[in-house]
Amino acid sequence: MRHRFIRSAFISVLAASALASLVPATATAAPAAGRPGMTECDEPYDRRETLLNVGQRLAPGEKMTNPTGATELVMQPDGNLVLYALGNPGGYKLPLWNSGTYGNPGAYATLQEDGNFVIYKQGGSAQTGGGIWHTATYGSHTEVTPVAKLKWDGNFEVIGHQSDSWGLPWSTLRFETTTKVCAEDPANQYRYWFTGHWAQSASVWLVIQADNNLVMYRKSDGKAIWNSGTYGTGFQVLEMRMGEDGDLFMRDWMGGKKVVWSAKTANNPGAYALLQDDGNFVVYKKDGGPGKGGALWQSGTWNQG
Repeated sequence: MRHRFIRSAFISVLAASALASLVPATATAAPAAGRPGMTECDEPYDRRETLLNVGQRLAPGEKMTNPTGATELVMQPDGNLVLYALGNPGGYKLPLWNSGTYGNPGAYATLQEDGNFVIYKQGGSAQTGGGIWHTATYGSHTEVTPVAKLKWDGNFEVIGHQSDSWGLPWSTLRFETTTKVCAEDPANQYRYWFTGHWAQSASVWLVIQADNNLVMYRKSDGKAIWNSGTYGTGFQVLEMRMGEDGDLFMRDWMGGKKVVWSAKTANNPGAYALLQDDGNFVVYKKDGGPGKGGALWQSGTWNQG
């Protein structure tokens, strides 16, 4: 799974059916078993997907919800296609990605036979024109059956007749990850976040935004209550990881691995970071944790919901 995330992060630098039919794929209805040696530090693995097939569309106001209920893709009445992280039922939703096509009321999105996922103005179509945004997934790979997927990890991807140079589908590159950040080990070497990764606890979201700022948002009203201050630093892809020495740090993945933020918790091998249900983001010693003590650093955002 992490191999895909790494390549996807790199690529981001280079580079008429009823809604009732948008249901999770029944062939993979149950979560799959994890990898051997997987721990709570590692992402779960689940094959469930909510699908949009060729010829289906998202009309204004319609949406797809991912199988875990963590995200939804909404074709808004203003013409913008938006991927949201869902919080409390009926409460604030956090925008993770959007097509930037607002200002086009009545626009709709559809997956075409040629493998392209397109947003058309009201009244537009493949025959009449009016396309205002697309994934550019049309191409020569006609042996592939096009499909658009809102996956268990919250990400939206389109498999069309054209993939990128890595052989990967188009994607919003917005992946939900675990709330516990641990140092990598020989069996689990990909325990780090990239730009676009996010996690949630009972009260907050924590996301590395497109501007490379790590920001915590309160679920009750969407207010930003903490950030790393790493926006606007001139780099393209940010990586956050827990070092073997116990330091939680963020660095420029594409630019010489320059560290741009650190919790300054080194000399504590085995330390880990945890996004808690009380809204605090904490680095603990190896044997520490909620109710046990051993905090080395914290965001200071507990009980602000």
